[in-house]
Amino acid sequence: MQTAPHTALVDLARTYGPVVQIGFGKFRYVLVTGAEANEYVLQTNPSNFRWKEAFWPLVAIDGETALVVSDGEDHRRRKAIVLPAFHRRRIASYLDVMREETGRVIGSWRPGRTVDAYEEMRFAVRRIAIRCLFGDAFGDREQAFMNHLEIPRQYVNRTPLQRLDNEWLFPPYRRAMRARRAMDAMVFDEIARRRAAATPGDDILGWLVEAQDGDGPGLTDQEVRDQVISLIAAAYDTTSAAVGWIAMRLADDAALRADVRAEVERVTGGAPLAVEHVPALLLTAGVVHEVLRLQPPALVSVRHVVAPFVLHGHTVPGGRLLMYSSYVCHLDPAHFPDPEAFRPTRWIEGHPDHRPHHPYAYVPFGGGSRRCLGFAFALQELVVMTALLAQVDLQPAYAEPPQPHGIASMAPLGGVPVRIG
Repeated sequence: MQTAPHTALVDLARTYGPVVQIGFGKFRYVLVTGAEANEYVLQTNPSNFRWKEAFWPLVAIDGETALVVSDGEDHRRRKAIVLPAFHRRRIASYLDVMREETGRVIGSWRPGRTVDAYEEMRFAVRRIAIRCLFGDAFGDREQAFMNHLEIPRQYVNRTPLQRLDNEWLFPPYRRAMRARRAMDAMVFDEIARRRAAATPGDDILGWLVEAQDGDGPGLTDQEVRDQVISLIAAAYDTTSAAVGWIAMRLADDAALRADVRAEVERVTGGAPLAVEHVPALLLTAGVVHEVLRLQPPALVSVRHVVAPFVLHGHTVPGGRLLMYSSYVCHLDPAHFPDPEAFRPTRWIEGHPDHRPHHPYAYVPFGGGSRRCLGFAFALQELVVMTALLAQVDLQPAYAEPPQPHGIASMAPLGGVPVRIG
């Protein structure tokens, strides 16, 4: 039986050490693992690593100006414009949307029914992303927009060996580009409407249309489109995967579910969950962090090495593709005792399970100047979803716990079927 990618990466690091060459030909990579490697790539010398060559597969959906494929001055300018859209106060204003859409899905579950919590919560994640990005702009066209988005999204999740980015020679790429053009038409129409309006709207799209880099120019229509699509594409898969694992953990552990429920009741006093409650939900946040430790948003992340560098006595050549793995580091017992145990209390300062760890030992959203812009949005969303899921009597409807699959996001294979008690 073939070894799963996540298991293979851990085995490679434990067998050969923190710097390993893998692959062949143009698919030859250097895998670096450990907190020191994470810190070097993310913080110490980030200018020695380029993103565009490493993340070229995403261009088919995200576009050539998306932050994830931008480098140098282009990245600095675009980030300066986009970053205020994720200011703490703006993110706090989205909590009501997160609570409403999660509650809408959970409220449709009836006792005795079996649901796939992963797929059901994916719908909530999608609605949250659409409402926070676009407001109610698409109305009854939302499903059409998501159908268009799904086709190129599935295409970019193909491995390099399964891709041929040529519309004339490769029908899957042709279908992906046809869907992208239909999706783009909807987005560009909305951008034009916002630019012509007296006010562009109080959502992320409105901010991107209006914002500028100091006294310099704002984003072009193409840049606005690329930031919006890359944000929704990234959030959809990664957040959905995380909340799927959260549902599984709550279903598997009735005592944990009861403890989270009790914490939410104590903090809110029975009132609807509000932004001022979130900092006090320590155990609830611990569940989120522990899921992100054991099933991080990405199994590996890739960079293009500009110039040779030395790490742990090994020279990594320039021009090579480099991979670092948050997942491997998250399982290092030097930083996380009993690392394979699911222990949310390890994240609560003052608890006996808590141990300080290297600042780059836990990097589910990357780090340094290129840390995911949406990390605070995602954490707030996941805390809200965990708090609400714990109110439901979830019971596992699977014989064996789901296993992670994929590299871009560690999603639960086969979903997370649960019975509603």
